[in-house]
Amino acid sequence: MAEIRREGDLTVFQLEPKERQVLLEIVDRIEPMLDSSHWVSPRAYGDEELEREFHRLAGEDLERAREADLATLREGLSGPLPVRLGDPEVWGWVRALNFLRLALAEQLGISEDGWEEAYSPRQHRRPPLATLHLLSWLQEELIDSLA
Repeated sequence: MAEIRREGDLTVFQLEPKERQVLLEIVDRIEPMLDSSHWVSPRAYGDEELEREFHRLAGEDLERAREADLATLREGLSGPLPVRLGDPEVWGWVRALNFLRLALAEQLGISEDGWEEAYSPRQHRRPPLATLHLLSWLQEELIDSLA
């Protein structure tokens, strides 16, 4: 069973090879959703002209940063076990997991707090909600490891 703990300056993510494979498959399935997610590139301005200018100036940098975070996540999951992450890599994972969580939630029509109550306990244990919970748990544990 997966475990995240702190060892000195590193966050260690202990997981079984099968768990790693499942996580990589989740990333593969959700990453294409990022292209259509409004969360990947949220509006910075209400004014259309300012918004276009913002994306002209910062859009490419934001996209490269997102791609770098996803690459950091993939590299960590593809490397030797257990996964050992320095703080910059942990933050890259946290950001990548956040993008994946938001894109999945958007696909499910989840847009506000309290969404959990609309689903039965059984639905929470099955994909895709179980996937959303897994990504949330992983993100929370990584953040806790930095505290």
